[in-house]
Amino acid sequence: MPISGQVFSAFGFVHKIATFEKAAGFQALVQFSDVETASAARNALDSRSIPRYLLPEHVGSCNLRMSYSAHTDLNIKFQSHRSRDYTNPYLPVNHTAMDGSMQPALGADGKKVESQSNVLLGLIENMQYAVTVDVLHTVFSAYGAVQKIAIFEKNGSTQALIQYSDIATAAIAKEALEGHCIYDGGYCKLRLSYSRHTDLNVKAFSDKSRDYTLPDLSLMVAQKAAGVSASAPAGWQNPQVQTQYGGGYGGSPYMYPSSDPNGASPSGHPPPYYG
Repeated sequence: MPISGQVFSAFGFVHKIATFEKAAGFQALVQFSDVETASAARNALDSRSIPRYLLPEHVGSCNLRMSYSAHTDLNIKFQSHRSRDYTNPYLPVNHTAMDGSMQPALGADGKKVESQSNVLLGLIENMQYAVTVDVLHTVFSAYGAVQKIAIFEKNGSTQALIQYSDIATAAIAKEALEGHCIYDGGYCKLRLSYSRHTDLNVKAFSDKSRDYTLPDLSLMVAQKAAGVSASAPAGWQNPQVQTQYGGGYGGSPYMYPSSDPNGASPSGHPPPYYG
């Protein structure tokens, strides 16, 4: 039983519980069978603290602030550490979100350890140059085979999801690239975290996404690259680029995207990869 269930059941049968987090902090909705029971619990618990023996070791004191909700019947979809319906024994159970996983893992420094995933979420800061799917594929492939990529805009910033085949490869890439810049001069800095996704559902070949697990995609990429190279201005190519990822990824020239139609950076030349 969740901590909130143990606290409130002292005043009567608790029908349902739903917990969530907002800017004001951790909140919970607790449904009793009638208003009288709810009123008794509110009067007894408002401004009181949850007993220390009910709290995890890493959690400090928890003071309760009680008020009546506008809800009269909570809609609980499944049993988990976030929600319970004690009136419905046939409700589906989310086994990955029961009591044992509700406590965040803590590192040696006492800070919450981020749950790992084979998919990285990247926020791109200081975007003075365009970052395409091909650019991200080139950068992230230095640490393992990239399966899928998706680029999107959120809250006025450019973000991307990069999927590897396993968590270990994603962890290596995250460690190596976090805080590094794609281009010299501090441009297009990467801020990386683990995504909740484990398998991206993306369009196989578009300007914003790519699925490299498809057997014929490599041919499509090669054909597109050849077509772009034939039509691109000469000023976009820089075969002399040297990068931290191995001399320009095999010595191949790379076309640097830019808002300038001639491909020039503020200094007049495309910036090399930085890292």
